Amino acid sequence: MRKISNKLTITFGLLILSAIFICGWYFYGQTEHHLEKELGERLVDIAQTIATLSDGDIIRQLVPGNEAGLTYRNLLSHLNRIRQSTDVSRIYIFDRHHRCLVDTEVSIPIGTEYLKLKFDQLELEHVWDKKGAASILFRGEDGNYYKSGYAPILVGDEVVAAVGVDASAAFLRILKRFGRNVLTFGAACILICAAIVFIVSKRITNPIHRLVDAVEKISSGDLDAEITTNSDDEIGFLGKAMEQMRVNIIKRDGSMRLMLANVAHEIRNPLGGIELFSGILYEELGQGESPLLGNASTGSARAHLEKITKEVHNLNQIISEFLEFARPREPREADVCLKELVQSAYCMLALEFEEAGVEFQSRIDTLLTVHVDGEQFKRVFINLFKNSLQALKNSKVAGGRVMVQSDVKDGITEISVQDNGPGIPHENMTRIFEPFFTTKEKGAGLGLAIVQKIITDHGGHIEIRSSKGESTTITIRLFPST
Repeated sequence: MRKISNKLTITFGLLILSAIFICGWYFYGQTEHHLEKELGERLVDIAQTIATLSDGDIIRQLVPGNEAGLTYRNLLSHLNRIRQSTDVSRIYIFDRHHRCLVDTEVSIPIGTEYLKLKFDQLELEHVWDKKGAASILFRGEDGNYYKSGYAPILVGDEVVAAVGVDASAAFLRILKRFGRNVLTFGAACILICAAIVFIVSKRITNPIHRLVDAVEKISSGDLDAEITTNSDDEIGFLGKAMEQMRVNIIKRDGSMRLMLANVAHEIRNPLGGIELFSGILYEELGQGESPLLGNASTGSARAHLEKITKEVHNLNQIISEFLEFARPREPREADVCLKELVQSAYCMLALEFEEAGVEFQSRIDTLLTVHVDGEQFKRVFINLFKNSLQALKNSKVAGGRVMVQSDVKDGITEISVQDNGPGIPHENMTRIFEPFFTTKEKGAGLGLAIVQKIITDHGGHIEIRSSKGESTTITIRLFPST
């Protein structure tokens, strides 16, 4: 079963992670966009300033070989001073054919074609249309990102050349550090929020877990533990409602048990009279002194009386189960030899085992003792043996066998009662310990309910493994007393 606290932690953790990721991605993108735009506008301004200060007539007369001329050197020196004062990477002037006219990179001679300008055709169209423009970010040969700003150089209304200004997009390195900081911050937020969510969810789920434990105890028949809640919210209301339900169940259960005990007591009195007078009548028939039977056959009458006596005995057994279920007593525990206890229960049914042709096997350590109420546990084994016998009789299994074994693991005593009968259908397994549930023609259906109650009162556990057509094994676990 997945815990609610885990679900809450995962859910809120994912929400927080998503919120941080989306916000971080948004702010990162917006910051990059605005910084890039600002850099582009700055480069265009620098390019336009250079274009304004440049003499277009002189620039358009530059041809390859003028690099050593005074005009070229003065123009180059002027561009270098601007480059240093504006902290840009490079300034260059080119014509419409993308050929170099002046470049602060001294290795680039006049007439060299700029291949990178082919990727900025759209921006250069604006330049040739007498407007400034900025390129998109591009990666330089050194692996860093750069951006270019362009402006036209005019002679009158004619664009004779263009100025290009390149600058490193150093802000990207800052943005990368910002991104790493966002991830670090996000991870820290997730851990902090996960801890907060875990603590809060525990405050929410702990009362729920207590209610779940209480429901499990109630479903197993333990109605003694009071259900308490300290909250005034819906969980507290649910806890109070469950506590009232527990109290009502106890009251109803007490009323039913009292009614059952009274009914059983009232039935037992006339049954005692029936059993007494049938015994007297049986004795009179043996002496031939009963005028009530007239000419009826004495042998036939005695057979009927035996049936009456047997049915009265069956009814007395059922009433005894009713009374035992309705008025259970607290166990009086003591150290008891388990082998002697099992053997005593078997002796009570030895004749029935013999008549049914069922073999009884006991594989219990002679020295093993258990701390239980001997009389109650004797009743446990009698009921379990009776169930096995009944199953073997009804199925008419050849070579029927009931085997009792014991084992001790980590201080826990395990006692198993196994038969090779037809097994229990799957649909009956969930109701096997339910009071008054029975598949027999005779019986009150209280045998296993009483067995479970006795074992539970001793702090033990009982389970059944069976399926239709296979053997049935009932395992009792007795835990060491604390």
